This record gives sequence, C-alpha cells and structure tokens, in this order.
Amino acid sequence: MDQREINRREWRDPANWTGGLLRRYASERDSRLWVPKSNPVLGWTLNFAHPASLYWLVGLVLVGPLLIIGTIVFLALRGR
Repeated sequence: MDQREINRREWRDPANWTGGLLRRYASERDSRLWVPKSNPVLGWTLNFAHPASLYWLVGLVLVGPLLIIGTIVFLALRGR
C-alpha cells in the first residue's frame, strides 16, 4: 500500500475526525498538512497531527489582526 492509499484510508476513518460542527482532523499516518474537510464542498482543514500544523495555525490567527493594526498605523501616520 502506498502513501496515497494510506492518506485516503486515514481521511475516511471517522476515528480521525473529532468535534461537532467544527470538525477537527488529526492523523499521524496521513502525510498531508492540508486535507479536504469531512464534507469536501466546505473546503480544506489542517491535519492537526502534522508537525507543521501548529505553525500554520499561529500564522493564520496572527495575520488578520496584524494586517488590521498595520493598516490603522499606516493610515494614522499618513494623515500627519
């Protein structure tokens, strides 16, 4: 069995999905960082068992507020 088949089987295994409305995926055997959500029409999610997922999560959480703060500071300094 190749890695692609392992990834597919892990994604289909309900034991790797936790939570209700906001389902979370975690599988150490799945090599992918980004995986389709349990309903693929809804987009993609992180594989929280992947080592790089923490960096992506922190980055995604910080980017939005930093862009807003940067825009406010830029506009405030430009108005001087």
